[in-house]
Amino acid sequence: MSTNTIVNIFGKNYTLGVDQDHPTDHVQLVAQLIDERMQQVKGEIRADSPLQVAILASLNLVEELMSLREDYASAESDITQRTSRLTASLGLLFAEVEASSSDS
Repeated sequence: MSTNTIVNIFGKNYTLGVDQDHPTDHVQLVAQLIDERMQQVKGEIRADSPLQVAILASLNLVEELMSLREDYASAESDITQRTSRLTASLGLLFAEVEASSSDS
């Protein structure tokens, strides 16, 4: 079941649909983040055009998202490498324990 919520972004109200995947609190938080970024951009460039502010804020947010994705991929790769090394080390250790058990 879908309902609506009203958010305020850059002084303008928008009615947005909410559902189980995007609950009201989440939609409100996203709208607040967008509004804050637009206010920040407006203060930095002193643009009069809301469209220009929105585009620059969007570019900032996408750049941040791309950076976070790269960081995530790097961390994921590091975890995969460490897990492989740990698995190999444990395999060797278990093989040594098995070999010493069979020698006894």
